[in-house]
Amino acid sequence: MGRYGGSRFRWTGGLGALVTALTVALTMLASPAGALPGDLDPGFGVGGQQVTDFGGTYDWAYATAVQPDGRLLAAGVSNAHGTYDFALARYTSDGGLDPSFGQHGLVTTDFGGSYDWANAMVLQPDGKIVLGGVSDRSGSRDFALARYNHDGSLDRSFGQGGLLVTPVRPLTTDIVRGLALQPDGKIVAAGVTYDDTVSLRPQGDFLVVRYTPDGGLDAGFGVGGISTTNFEGESYDEPYAVVVQPDGKIVLGGVSNTGGGIGRIFGADNLALARYLPNGLLDPEFGAGGKVVVDAGSMVESIRALALDPAGRIVAAGRTNGEKRGDFLMARFLGDGSPDPAFGAGRRPGLTITDLGTAEEGLSAVALAPDGTIVAGGIVAPQPHGDLAVARYDSTGHFDRTFGHGGVATVDTGARDDRLRALSLQPDGDAVVAGSSETNFVVARFTATAPAKPVRPAQ
Repeated sequence: MGRYGGSRFRWTGGLGALVTALTVALTMLASPAGALPGDLDPGFGVGGQQVTDFGGTYDWAYATAVQPDGRLLAAGVSNAHGTYDFALARYTSDGGLDPSFGQHGLVTTDFGGSYDWANAMVLQPDGKIVLGGVSDRSGSRDFALARYNHDGSLDRSFGQGGLLVTPVRPLTTDIVRGLALQPDGKIVAAGVTYDDTVSLRPQGDFLVVRYTPDGGLDAGFGVGGISTTNFEGESYDEPYAVVVQPDGKIVLGGVSNTGGGIGRIFGADNLALARYLPNGLLDPEFGAGGKVVVDAGSMVESIRALALDPAGRIVAAGRTNGEKRGDFLMARFLGDGSPDPAFGAGRRPGLTITDLGTAEEGLSAVALAPDGTIVAGGIVAPQPHGDLAVARYDSTGHFDRTFGHGGVATVDTGARDDRLRALSLQPDGDAVVAGSSETNFVVARFTATAPAKPVRPAQ
């Protein structure tokens, strides 16, 4: 589960000095501050983690957020009531379920179909919670959003009774993969649209929709609030993450099976970015006509998470298919979409690809700490099953060796398979992660900093 470090004190004489030393040592051992960087926080949940059973055979978290009051949210899916529903849990700052939220800390939301699945979450400044995903209420799978009040009840002023389904086209599958909130309260939802038909080589496009604060489509964005992007011909293009720049431009990151590299003949997947102007049109100053495709050197590779650093650079986390089933991928792009030559720990400028030697590896979440370090979360599989993994990089894309074991911390919850899908940073830098422990939600908290230096007893 991690390592815990004690402190060594030197007795220099006198009963009072000895008592002081022992008191300080016991206090540090009993405190979460006694954990080293990358350890589970012993003051959170049970030994640093909390597993939550909604009662379904599929209770999986895909998004997490930290509220200003320190309480934690995790969102995803549960089939506890017979169909797939949006699932939302809130935890107190010490990892217990919050009894003031929903039903003993849990909320499930049925849109009226059989397949309602939440993949993303944003917090509004007023404390309201927005989830985004997919619903088949209309007969096809469509963009779906839900907004909740601070107590977990649906916000009836949003959409229709708190729920919103956007059928972009008939007979297509449209799935929200990421959400972002603009300063003016508008909600940006990004995901994929593809024909809901059987095909040897399906065609998919980036899809971004902007909503007004009350859930209406924003007529000033794209065509009636909707913008789609095809990277080339019949390529399959899917975004997994979205961020909004301070200038209002919108960046999506994901995958496209078009672009350079020898694998193109075989439909290889490459890293893909698209940037949109505030009106929904592609930004001609970014990449090639608003689109960037980068071959990271493998057959299957994708961006799964994005963050913006203070210099306006785009930090991306994801995966490539390495010798086994995948490697960690970390990348940074300049404001024009080109890979940052000052970043990376390998032969390809702008990229850090790491093979830890396990059966499966990949990153699915990323956040930037105030000190410039990059914290990412994902999965490793030292055994046939997966474990939660958190990695910390310095600002140049190299592992921060003071964190975990050589830059990576892992946790096995004891279940047959653990998946980390989301990560947020607390103000103190600790990392809160969410995902699944086999068939249940799991949240955990990793410490970010070393304990304070021990107080030397009085001489």
